[in-house]
This record gives sequence, structure tokens and C-alpha cells, in this order.
Amino acid sequence: MNLYQRIRDHSRAEHLPDGTTVYLRPLRDSDLEHANEFFAALSERTRYLRFMAPMPQLTKETLGDLIRAMYESRSAVVVATFEHADRREELIGGGRIVPAGRRGTCEFALTIVDRWQGRGVGGVLMREVIRRARLLGYRRIEGYVLNVNAGMLAVAQHARMNLRVDPDDPGVITVYRALYPFVRG
Repeated sequence: MNLYQRIRDHSRAEHLPDGTTVYLRPLRDSDLEHANEFFAALSERTRYLRFMAPMPQLTKETLGDLIRAMYESRSAVVVATFEHADRREELIGGGRIVPAGRRGTCEFALTIVDRWQGRGVGGVLMREVIRRARLLGYRRIEGYVLNVNAGMLAVAQHARMNLRVDPDDPGVITVYRALYPFVRG
């Protein structure tokens, strides 16, 4: 990714706890061409934790949801990228927000390639998703996490989210928080 593309995308650099630089930017149409490649980099367990069901392949419906999130919902689909020494870009994770169907509330989801999990990418993405939700005028953000997804629950707690067991499905935890414009994420 060159400097011009970074400026056009409003790309921002962030640093992981180990000092690695990652770039945050909106999802581009050209990224969708690599959606299957990104999906293939996810383990079966990561796919299950993200989609809450077995997901052996990226379905047309899932890809359609992503496209709708990008365009119709004014969603801020965010992709964390890592730039190699040879200047090629690698997609290592992403987050999206969509309206939750209740006024002022959005729902988020994060996905991180397995080999980058546990390095702080989730925290970087969570802060960016919260920041973008505020920019879009949402007052509350929420997500649904399987109770066995300790990594995502830790990210949510670090982001000062509340946790509530779903009364209809005790295997699911709803994570949520208010988004006050004057509170930093």
C-alpha cells in the first residue's frame, strides 16, 4: 500500500504491544477479491467462534452481508493490515458494525487471522470499531460472544464492556456499552 492509497483510505497506523505496526483502514472493494483467501487463513475453531456455527466455507450469504454492511448500512468495516518489508499488504483481521434494529444501537463483530491472535490486534480493532460507531452517531454498541471465546471476552472487558448471559441461550454472552461522545474508547 503506497502513501497515496493510505491517505485516500484515511489509513491510520497503530502499534501492537510488541511494537509491530498495523494499519487500520476501511474495507475496499478490492479486498473482497481476497475474501476466500482471508477466510482460508482462519482455523475451524476461529470460524466457529466468529459465526457461532460450523462454517467450512465462506458462503455467498456471508459475503453478501459483508457487502451490505459496507454500502447499505453506512457501516465502518475496518481491516487491520500489516505491511511486509517487500511492501505487500496482508489482511490480518477485520471488524464491522451494523445497525442492531434499535435506535442508536449497533452490533459489532471482529475476526482475526489465527497466527495474529493474542498479539493485541483485537484490542486495536475494538477501539477502532468503537471510534467509528461514535462517528456514525451510535449511542450503544453490542456484540454476541460464545461463552467459550475467552479471547473475545477479554477484549470486551478491556474495552469496558458489560457482559450479560443471554437468557435464551446461556452459551452466548451479550457484550455491550454506552458510547458517550466525551468518553475515549
